[in-house]
Amino acid sequence: MSGDQRSSRITPDAERAEVTDGGVVGSRYWLHSQPMPMVGRPCSCPLEKMVEQLDKLPQKPSVWCWTNSADNVPEGMQFLRSSPDSHAASVRPELDSWMLQNPKSWLVIDGRGQRIPSAGGKLEEILRELPTVVIMIVEDTNKALLFPQWDFPL
Repeated sequence: MSGDQRSSRITPDAERAEVTDGGVVGSRYWLHSQPMPMVGRPCSCPLEKMVEQLDKLPQKPSVWCWTNSADNVPEGMQFLRSSPDSHAASVRPELDSWMLQNPKSWLVIDGRGQRIPSAGGKLEEILRELPTVVIMIVEDTNKALLFPQWDFPL
């Protein structure tokens, strides 16, 4: 293309599509998934898809599920008990204590229903600051999510 010609591009309307990355923005919809959960970059995933994607990993990590009942823990994961009615100030110390005891484990958060405490509205911040991989189980990926979807490319 010569230097004096310009092509026009159509961009998404900012009113309809908002992307978040670690802050509270608009309606909280993610436009893109992420290929792998990473430390400091939690992701969301439906239970069945998460189990499939964990099975595709070359080395399966030790995985703990933070939920209110052992019945909600997927097979092959260990149970980290949560109390949805916990005081907000107790959430970070509880997860920090777990992290000290399990430094190489991944944490799966049961985000379905009321199975974990809200941490006084600071749960997203706490999960982003954990020095481990965090995956949140969700029921419906068509709704607004706190974190982008995990979509393993293989």
